[in-house]
Amino acid sequence: MKKIISLIVCICIAATVFFCGCFDLGGKSGRDGRDGLDGQDVSIYEIYEAAKTVPGNENLTLDEFLKKYLSYSQSELSDLVNKQKVINRSLMSSCSILSRFSYNSSSTRNKVYMGSGVFLWVDKAVGDAYVVTNCHVVYDYSSREVFCDDVRLYLYGQDVKGINFTYDGYGNIANDDNYAIHARVMAASVTYDIALLRVKGSEVIKNNEIIAASFCAAEDVHVGEFVYAVGNASGEGVSAAEGIISKDSEYISLNLSDVSSTSSKSYRVMRTSAAINHGNSGGGLFNASGELVAIVNSKDDESDVDNMGYALPASNVKRLLKLMYDNYAENGGFTEGISRPMLNVETTIIDSYAKYDNDTGLAEIYETVQVSSVNGMPAIKNLKVGDEIRALKITDSNGTVKENIKVTRRHHIGDVMLSARGGDTLTVTVKRGNEEVDVNILFNSDYNLHYD
Repeated sequence: MKKIISLIVCICIAATVFFCGCFDLGGKSGRDGRDGLDGQDVSIYEIYEAAKTVPGNENLTLDEFLKKYLSYSQSELSDLVNKQKVINRSLMSSCSILSRFSYNSSSTRNKVYMGSGVFLWVDKAVGDAYVVTNCHVVYDYSSREVFCDDVRLYLYGQDVKGINFTYDGYGNIANDDNYAIHARVMAASVTYDIALLRVKGSEVIKNNEIIAASFCAAEDVHVGEFVYAVGNASGEGVSAAEGIISKDSEYISLNLSDVSSTSSKSYRVMRTSAAINHGNSGGGLFNASGELVAIVNSKDDESDVDNMGYALPASNVKRLLKLMYDNYAENGGFTEGISRPMLNVETTIIDSYAKYDNDTGLAEIYETVQVSSVNGMPAIKNLKVGDEIRALKITDSNGTVKENIKVTRRHHIGDVMLSARGGDTLTVTVKRGNEEVDVNILFNSDYNLHYD
């Protein structure tokens, strides 16, 4: 987009030069630039500054420049300014991550992996914080630690290799005493590729500004929604790249193990056209309001594939993080994986279709979800093969409703079940025969726990 805008502006400025006199951008001739290299790093602000050197343009404001040369309306200019503000706020919620692992191999003693993270909670006064990232950023099965015990976070503006830190080919990180935020892995799940990091008493946090991000409240996002990815792309520090949601929900297989070629797991993701590069893993995918809609975790590396990045949906991640926090509190320390009550059914989609909503302008996908098998307690006494699951509600022992959603997509069931705890009551609304029935299932405190 930058190159296209720059080209348009250059054409407009060229017309101005023709009528107003000589104009020099300080570059080479067009013949020298036929490969496009001369202009590849020119920003809109540099062109604006160059435009002000044209006689009569000395006092040209940026708004006037955009209106004159790009024909932006006032509302479009406001949208651009607001977009920039929102993206810049997200930069303050993000961090680069270096994870340093050690190994028993004589040829490889240490190795540094790079990734990204998002601050979800910050107490600046005491220097504490919680950060979300991908499990694979802090996990290496072949290392001594398996889950990294030397995790360092670097804030936007303090994450440039060679300035704020250094690391060599032997896996040694140095010269970062004034910038590194040391974090511990509080909980991690290979099954969901999510890790929760904890920071305590960091002087860097005390002395710098950080804006905690918040998750999008919507259960689902829609194709075409504007999003931008923020993360440590290619290990060059926190940066942003915009795109859209290309597909709202699908499943991909990833292998997080370095020692087993058959350890692939399936992950529910959304697809985005925002540029995703190595180092973006664990970073945020934000919407136009600056809310987290997903956590980036992978990209399609095939040589003939473009603009196919993947991210773990917020509807899943925010429930998972709450479960991780609760498991940590119960266990009194680091937890690998998660434990939660299970319904013990398998489901299938017997019908699906899309419907366009004229009021919202969105195409909604609807799926009819049916119980295909009942595999154990508590479902075996409560649900039947052929039941169509219409809605789910979870109520805790105090009568507080924790979840209450209509099941219009199959993935809603797995997402909502992440909120279930011992002592909760799950109300499953099913269509059985020609009528709807509410089935109440009580999860005893230690009943039917499943470990992921």
